[in-house]
Parts: sequence; C-alpha cells; structure tokens
Amino acid sequence: MMNAVESIVEWSKDKPIWWNLALKVALEEGELNQNHIDFIFNFAKSIEGLEPKHPNHEQLLSPIDISGYTAEENSVRLISLSQVEGVAALAEEQKLDFRKDGLTIVYGDNGAGKSSYTSILKHACLTRGTLKPIAGNVFTSAPKPPQALLTLEIDKTPTELTWSDGTSNNNAAKSIRVFDTSSAHHYLSNEDALGYKPVGLNLITELTKVVESIKNRISEDVMGSNGFVAIPSLNSQSKAALFLNQISALTNEADIELHCATKEEIESIKPLQDELVSDMAKSPEQIRKSLIKQRSYIAPLLESYKRPIEVLGPSNFDVLKGLELDYQEKKQVSDALRQKILSDLPFDNIGDTQWTVLWGAAKHFLVKENKGQQFPPTKGDSCPLCLQDIQETSTGKLQELEAFLNDKAAKNTAEALKALTQAKFFVKSLSLNIAQFEGVLNDLDVIKPGLKVGLEELNQSLINRQAVLSGMLPESLDGISLSHFQALREIDKDLFTQIGELEQQSSNNEFVAKKQARLTELTDKAYIAKHKANIITNVRRSKIVAKLNEISGQCATRSISTLSARIYSKGVIEPLKEYFVKELKSFGFNRFDINVKTRNKAGQQQFKLELAKSNESVVGKVASEGEQRCIAIASFLSEMKADSRRSAVLFDDPVNSLSHQWSAKVAKRLIEESLERQVIVFTHDIVFYKLLLEASDSLKQEKINCISLERSRSNSGLVRTNPPWDALPTSKRIGVLTTKLQKLRKIDETGTETEFREAAAVFYSFLREAWERLVEEKLLNKVVNRFERGVHLQRLNRVEDITNVDLERIHRAYDKCCIDLVGHDTAAGIRPCPTIDEVVADFEEIKDYLKHLQTDRKRT
Repeated sequence: MMNAVESIVEWSKDKPIWWNLALKVALEEGELNQNHIDFIFNFAKSIEGLEPKHPNHEQLLSPIDISGYTAEENSVRLISLSQVEGVAALAEEQKLDFRKDGLTIVYGDNGAGKSSYTSILKHACLTRGTLKPIAGNVFTSAPKPPQALLTLEIDKTPTELTWSDGTSNNNAAKSIRVFDTSSAHHYLSNEDALGYKPVGLNLITELTKVVESIKNRISEDVMGSNGFVAIPSLNSQSKAALFLNQISALTNEADIELHCATKEEIESIKPLQDELVSDMAKSPEQIRKSLIKQRSYIAPLLESYKRPIEVLGPSNFDVLKGLELDYQEKKQVSDALRQKILSDLPFDNIGDTQWTVLWGAAKHFLVKENKGQQFPPTKGDSCPLCLQDIQETSTGKLQELEAFLNDKAAKNTAEALKALTQAKFFVKSLSLNIAQFEGVLNDLDVIKPGLKVGLEELNQSLINRQAVLSGMLPESLDGISLSHFQALREIDKDLFTQIGELEQQSSNNEFVAKKQARLTELTDKAYIAKHKANIITNVRRSKIVAKLNEISGQCATRSISTLSARIYSKGVIEPLKEYFVKELKSFGFNRFDINVKTRNKAGQQQFKLELAKSNESVVGKVASEGEQRCIAIASFLSEMKADSRRSAVLFDDPVNSLSHQWSAKVAKRLIEESLERQVIVFTHDIVFYKLLLEASDSLKQEKINCISLERSRSNSGLVRTNPPWDALPTSKRIGVLTTKLQKLRKIDETGTETEFREAAAVFYSFLREAWERLVEEKLLNKVVNRFERGVHLQRLNRVEDITNVDLERIHRAYDKCCIDLVGHDTAAGIRPCPTIDEVVADFEEIKDYLKHLQTDRKRT
C-alpha cells in the first residue's frame, strides 16, 4: 500500500502543472512562505503566457522526486564517509567510520569541520527544508568540485555511492533521514496552536495554502473593472460600433487598426456632413444634375493623368530599356566593323552617326545634280565637298566607306537608333501641365482633403520621370505612388454610381440614408481611432483576465479535501497519533493533551497540542525552546516508526541553547533509539556529548563509537578515533596519557633536552587535568559533576572515608604537576627539568590511586 506521500504524488499526475510544482517545493522547503507562493504563481502565469518562462522552466516541469519518502523496501545503514574532495577546508584522505549498529558520536569544536561533513550527508541523505549550498575550498587556487564516497549497507549488502554536488538523488541514501536545527521547524506548526505536521499531510496543507492564496489574489485582481479603461460604447449599428461593443479576450489587436479611420477618412467627415445637409434640401433630379456637372469637370483631369501614367510607367520603361539595349548591342557590332575597315583614316569618328548624315547629304546632292557622276566619286571626278579632283588613293577609300555604310550591321544600328529616338521623342512630347485644372483641384480638395496636394505631387513625380526617360536610361526605376490617382478614379466611380442610383429613385430618402450610413461609419471609425490606445489596453487586459480566470478555475480545493479524507480513511493518521503520543511521553510531556483535528477544512490535517484541562490552544505561547525542540524530534521519530522505517537516522546538533533538563531528555531518547537502529550524532556541545555518554551508561548501550574532529593550520576535518579530551573519564584519560608517555620516552631517547623539557611540561598539564577529573569522578563519587546543574546527594555516603592521607597525596601530586607544567615564570635553577624516571613515577602514582579508589574503596 502506498504511503501518504506516494498517494499524493500519484494523485497529482493529472492535476495542473503548477500544483505539482507547489508539491515539489513543499517537499523541499517544508512550510511555504509568501516568496514561495509568488514563485509558484509566476510559474502558473508563465504557462498561460502571462510571464516569461523561468530560466529553469524545463527542470521545474520534471516529475516530483520522492526519493526517501517512498515505502522502505530495505533498511539502509551508513558505514563510512571518505574520499572527500573540494568541500570547504576539509582535509583529503580522511575517513569517518560509523557503527552500523548502535551509536556513533562525532564531536567537533567550532571550525573543526563538523558542519562541512554534515553538509555532505544532508545533501546525500533526506533532510527536510532548504539546504545550504555546499561550500567549495576557497583556500586553494585550483579548487576541485565537491565530491565524496559514501559506503552504505543495504539489507546487509555493502554498496559504495559516489556523491558529487548536483548529482541526482539516490533512493537508498535518501532512506537515511537527517534532523538538524534548520529542519526542526518543518515538523511544527505555530499558526494558532503548536502542532505536528506529518510530511504527507503537510503537503496537502501547503498545497491548499498555495491554491487558496492564488485564487484570492486572482479574485482581487480581476474584481470589477480593475485594469480596464472606461470607454463609452457606441449606439449605432455600424461595423465599427459593433466591433467596439464586442471587444473581448478573443479580439485580435490587428483588427483594431482595421476599424480605425485613416487621416484621409477623418478629413472627409466634414465635407460629407456638408454634402448631406445640401442633399437633404434637393430633389433626386437636382442632385443627379449636380453630380453629372461635377463629374464633367473631373473627367478631363482624370484623362490628363491616364496617358502620362501609362507612358511613364514601368511597362513602357521596359520597352524603352529594350530599345536602348538593342541599339547599344548593334552599335557595338557596327563600331567593331568600322574599326576593322576604316582604321587607317585620318579622323577617328568617320563612320559614326554624324558622319553618316554628312555622307548621305553628299550622296543626295550628286544624285540631285544628275550630271552622270556616280557615287562615291571615282578617280578624276570632282568631290562635292572639297571641289577637288579625286585621286586614285581617295577612290579606294571612298569605295570602302560606301561598302561599310551598305553593310547590314550599319543599317541595323541606324534603324535601332531611329526607333529609340522616336520612342523618346514621344516621351518628351507628353504634356504634364495641370495649371488649367486649378479650380477642379480645389473642388476635389473639399471632397477629399489633401487630394490636391497629392495630385500635384504625382504630377511632379511624372515630370521627374519624363526627364529620366528622355536621357540615358537607368538600370531600374523607383515606383511612383498612384494612390491619389486611384482616389481620383474612386471619386469619379462613386459619382457615376450615385448618378445611376438617382435615376431609379423618385425621392432622395434612400440616397441620403446611404450617405448618412457612410457618415456614421466614418464617425465611429474616427471614435475608435481616437480611443485606439485605450482599446488596445482593454483588449490586452481582457486576455490577461481570461488567462487569470483560467488559473482561477484550477483553484478548486474539493479534490484536495477528498484526497485528504481518503488518506485519513486508510489509517494514516491513527498510527502517527499513536507514535507521536508515545514520543511525547518519552520526553515527559505531561502537561499537554493531543487533539487530532479531524474536521477537514480545505484539505488541512494536523495534530494540535493543547494545555491539559484548558480550552485554549496556547502551547505555542508557553512552550520553551527546549520543549519545542523535543516536540520536533518526537515528530521526526514518530514518522519513522509510523512508516516502519529501520534505516539509520542522523542528528546534527539536535540540542542548541536548551536547558539542561531537555538536553538530558534528548540524550536519553537518542540512546534508546540507538538500541533499535543505527543512530549518528554530530555535535559541538561537549555538555551534550557527556550527557550522551552518561545516558549510554545508564541504558547499558555498549555499542558506541566516538570520533573527534580537529583542525590544522590549513585543513579541518582531521579524524581522530578517540573521544575529545574534555569528555573523557579518568580511566580513558589515563589511556591517553599512556600513549603520550610512549612519545615522551622516544623524545628522551632521540631528542634534545629542550625538546624533552617542552614535551614534559605538556604531559604534566594533561596529568594535572587527569587528577582533577579523578577528584570529581572518583574521590568525590560524582556528587558534583562539571557541566551539570544538579547535585547527587545520594552519592554522599561514599565520601565519608576521605582522610588527610587522601588530601596530602592529591596535593603532593597536583603541586608536582603545577611546578612542571607550562604557565609559571620560574628561574631555571629553581625548576630543574624532571627525568623520564620521575615522569614515569608521577604517572604511576595516579594509576595506583585510581586502582585503590575503585578496588579498595568501591568507587564506581
């Protein structure tokens, strides 16, 4: 059977996309704030095209990752964390080994690397709430990407997992859950009464909150005429009026422009109004005669433009260009022949067009004279031009010239030139003077303002075109706007139509009605043009409102309530309540009653804590920080038990600034949990560390692994398998001193006297602290313990055997430590360096005394 989270995710697959995003964010963040809701709302609007898509839009569309929230198939334990690279200042080649059963305590003072190690585990394992980004190593010029190796045991099978920042979630690693200070509030609700928010039901609560918030925001946004500009409607039945009065989200903005009056149309309204007033006072025949007369004035003007537009238009240009190209091609052939035949003549241009005219004139003259002389003249004949006798050499040249002129190429060139010249002459001969139409143009400007200027500009364009086509033709021509000529033709056509209509009418009613309809259409189009900007604003606003209403239509919470009821009916709530009650009792909460809110308001379900024998839900006001932390831990553990999870749990500083009473309760509860599953605790609180050790002693938890973290000048996270010195009991401290004594012996054998003196001073400092712990722990029988507020009076019966012998022995050993430790400025002769034998003897003294207290005097 699917658990609550699995049921919710499966149910959400056919729900709006932004619902899935809300669930995804709620799963990651826990409780959603206004920033989260804004983010989800913007995403919903981006789907409707109201906002630009988020840069990570495709990633936001990805399925909800519920790694670690699915039903547990196999128990998962964390065996080790090693091969860490690129994470803050953590040293490489370090390894954290965790007990796969029982308890592992990892102690690290501030800056020792505890937070850096836990940041890796929080990202790899399951932690509710927002995770801080992994900090890279800023102390190196070539930082490596953050990565580490996690060794897991999945159903008793070791598995290695290479973790790196940004990799996809591993379901096995996510089976291990993490509790820390920042995630604690994700298990609590403080809105009106302090409560426990189960993760599955919390998703429903947060989804409901998002849906209702977005629905309310949309309702407020689209209320009434918000965002719209007031534009009075039109009362006519014109197309423009019907368009304006039916503006909606379906309106195309391009259609607005189509219903706007042009500048020319707006200018024509006043003349049309004047015409209408005049026509209403005339009979149909009078109007018809007036229109005929008006058209008779326009016809000559219209004709004066038709021929020039045709001759100077692109079609005739193509003809002229063809003639010009034909002439140029034929002239090129002719010139080549002339060059070949007439190359040795004394003049360069003999045979060209002008010379040919001269040759023809001479020939014509001789033929006309008719004196029997042939052409061209031969030897002995007189030249008609120079009047000299033709010599033999000239006779040959003249015959060559005649042969050239009679050649087909020369004739073709001459014919091509003639055709081009005639065509251009026709262009030049066009009359483009419209001065005689000044009066007609003025009348037309009344009918259609601006038409006179437009036609005059067209005439000038035609004059310019005439000049262009009269000379060497360009490769192409720019177009000439004929819009004003078309307007002139439309006026003529309209006059013709009106005249025809009036011939069939006995009254002017229909004629006037049509003109009135035209005036109304133009007036309404002018109205739309005037309000165009506001109409566009309203159309755009209508589209926004339609899309917002589309989102609002997705905000029904009934299906959420149905889902919540179905999950509740499957028995999800009762096991959670049962374990939650047990967990609270284990922390000693005897002033709170548990009340499950079974009334389903928009899908919300949570457990409420109320004061016993009180009708007020004021737990959130009176619960201390320590109590609230215990409630959060109780929530965390009850979820694990209700889901029958056997995987490891990890606590990072589970207590912080709490009273000693609640810290002890937390320590006791974690030790109890470690008897059933793997528990790993990271802490920087030496008091809480000692409380864990004391609780493990009282609960007979012997499966404990203690790790301490240290830092060097350049690195943190140096792993030490021994507990921190401050937390060690006397027997453990003696074990540490035994190791230090071995190192001191080696210095005595191989080092200098100065090195030995300095090492011996450090050894005596630790030895003095060992004597202090012995007095507290053994001689005084733990009646008063450091870091504890309480006094154990029941242990006083063992301290009655203390005598002066004990005091003298302790003072003697303690004074010796104080003399030889670093910290007192004493003359060298007064404080000689102790020998290794003295050091050994002083160390044996504490060992003997400890054995005496434990064996002979029964100190535990």
